Amino acid sequence: MSAFEELGLMPELIRGVEEMEWLLPTPVQSESIPLILGGGDVMAAAETGSGKTGAFALPILQLVHETLTARQHKSSASAHPEGTGAQHSAPPPCRLSTHDKDALFNVLEEGLRCQATVKGWVGGRATVGAFSGRVYYEVTCDGDGLCRVGWATRAAAYEIGKDKRSFGYGSTGKKSHGGSFDDYGKAFGKGDVIGCMLDFSLSPSSVRFSVNGADQGMAFPLPEHMKGRSNALFPAVTLKALAACVNFGATPFRHMPPGYAGISAAPAEAVTTAVIEEEADASSSSGCSPTALILEPSRDLALQVHDIISEMRKHLEAPSLRNALIVGGHDPHAAKAQLQGVHIITGTPGRIRDMVESGKLSLSAVKYFVLDEADRLLDTGNQDLILNLFSRFAKAGTGAARLQVMMFSATLHSQDVKDIAQRVCHQPILIDLKGKEAVPEAVDHVLVPVDPREDRSWLQSQPAVSTDNTHRHDSTGLSSDSAAGWSEAVKRLKPRVLQRLIDAHKMEQCLVFCRTNFDCDNLEAFFNALGGGQAWRGLKESGKENPYSCVVLAGARSTGERREALQAFKDGAVRFLICTDVAARGLDISGLPYVVNVTLPDRAEDYIHRVGRVGRAERLGLAISLVSRVPEKVWYCKQKGYKPWLKPKERDTRTHEEGGHTIWYNEQELLKDIEARLKQKIQAVNEDMSLPKDIAARVGGQPGSGQAYGEHREGGTSKEALVHLEHLRPAMERLAHLESLAQGFFFKRQRQSL
Repeated sequence: MSAFEELGLMPELIRGVEEMEWLLPTPVQSESIPLILGGGDVMAAAETGSGKTGAFALPILQLVHETLTARQHKSSASAHPEGTGAQHSAPPPCRLSTHDKDALFNVLEEGLRCQATVKGWVGGRATVGAFSGRVYYEVTCDGDGLCRVGWATRAAAYEIGKDKRSFGYGSTGKKSHGGSFDDYGKAFGKGDVIGCMLDFSLSPSSVRFSVNGADQGMAFPLPEHMKGRSNALFPAVTLKALAACVNFGATPFRHMPPGYAGISAAPAEAVTTAVIEEEADASSSSGCSPTALILEPSRDLALQVHDIISEMRKHLEAPSLRNALIVGGHDPHAAKAQLQGVHIITGTPGRIRDMVESGKLSLSAVKYFVLDEADRLLDTGNQDLILNLFSRFAKAGTGAARLQVMMFSATLHSQDVKDIAQRVCHQPILIDLKGKEAVPEAVDHVLVPVDPREDRSWLQSQPAVSTDNTHRHDSTGLSSDSAAGWSEAVKRLKPRVLQRLIDAHKMEQCLVFCRTNFDCDNLEAFFNALGGGQAWRGLKESGKENPYSCVVLAGARSTGERREALQAFKDGAVRFLICTDVAARGLDISGLPYVVNVTLPDRAEDYIHRVGRVGRAERLGLAISLVSRVPEKVWYCKQKGYKPWLKPKERDTRTHEEGGHTIWYNEQELLKDIEARLKQKIQAVNEDMSLPKDIAARVGGQPGSGQAYGEHREGGTSKEALVHLEHLRPAMERLAHLESLAQGFFFKRQRQSL
């Protein structure tokens, strides 16, 4: 039995894992996968590069596949009950449709409960309609909101009574049809049982209602043109901030009127099922209600997770799965088209919200909800947005029917994460492998001191170095012995120091972090100038002819540009990927040897995420930081859409305290915070940019003494991983046995319920 098989993964996914060359489950995968497959809410904290994506992607794929398989089995059993063979005379059971409804009308508990959490009216219809005989169903209100129940054709509006194709009775005691709301019966509310009767046996045919068994009299005679199969009337419910239960006759009615049949038990010749309804269940190709939703903090990370799921789902068949990516920068019309029949959606919160509020996406069928890089999601102010999306999920049900929430991050210790966990998770299991104190073990850290007072190479004129314009209105230059002068000097010096560093280490590939989009643009221009003035022109050239070939991955670039840049870097078509912190979270670049911080990040935690791009999968990595010894003025603009660095006015270059858009940056202080976080002193490189003696000895500083960055530490699987795996083996064997027992019990109960 393979290590992944011991976690309870199905053989099809294990084949996918083998093709991805994931040799062994990482610790977070070993801990998380069995718990998620077991059905519980999980909060997992592990260091960056630890395999968190696989820890939720693999079990999500398996759970969604099992959910769809169970739906298909149940649908087949309902269509061909035991003893009926292939006969089609019996109508399918009636339930609320997961397709024929408003996007924000939540359908749950196998189509026998509905819910509306929004302020406006939303509604939906059942899967079976009647055009003959006498049929009945009941609705029970569960709350203090507003409700309208009744009957409607397929062509009617979802808000009952707004047109002449529906007939309703509201909780205020009024009946509704054709836009008219007239006094009819008694008002009803929480706990009341409303009976809905449709009688085609007399002339005229009629609609009537009851409240707790008390007949309220005929509400509407049916016009002659409303009769016949093509005008069949379907049970309809419209809600406003309310939940309700429906009974179509599968269980005994509370107040069954004499002479009527529940619509589920009506003769086949009296009812019809619309073609769109063989809901081939939210698993068919016609729905817009995914089973799983994964939220990511950035477009690039969402794309990476989407690609992994796309690759893995190919191994799952009968039923096959569909997944979609919903992020900013995509054509909304194309996005709507790809949602048809989707089962797993990966996206960014803002774009998911837009799709939901425009009615293109319903979240009522979501059973699995993942917040990946949860701390980063909350850092960017998404808490209210996430809670809004969460409010649209169907959260009722027990066991396999309940909503399952998973939160993954490098740390789950922030107060924001704890607060949202209390609101979206139900008794979650916390997996904290290293959590708050985690640092990448396979990464060496060094710094390059940058002091323009000692290194005068910033005075060189070719190739030119463009700065960020914070000192456009200051007196700077060779004769300026001022804070502004040295700040401008360090901006001009850092790119030249970076060039010497690249040359000294003969870097074939490196991830370079800058503070802002504008800084990335300036560094890109400098690299292009070093390479002869020619920018990389796309996949038609390898890029390796230029020793400084580069691309940019930053928020100001379009989605297409960012995607092409990342792919070019991963493919080795260019040597340097220049980026902002948007790339510091979760991006997986195999075998990356170097990360350089041109400017230190604002927070020590962001340094951990940046350098976590190296040292992944037991490969050695080197993190190098260019640390200024003089204060530097940088942009700090909170005014959305305003870009003062392009044509700065004098007031723009003032500090934030003075009413401007800049701050003074002290990298010496930031370095102290990072060293405290790492719990180690970061050594400086030698004057010739070579590594300190003790680090060089580990990575080939002397012949035969070590390995190069980007290669496996100690060759293949590390000793630590093997020791950890052996330590976990008894527990995993026991867990696999318990999983087998649980699965057996589940399928036994399923068979008993058929």
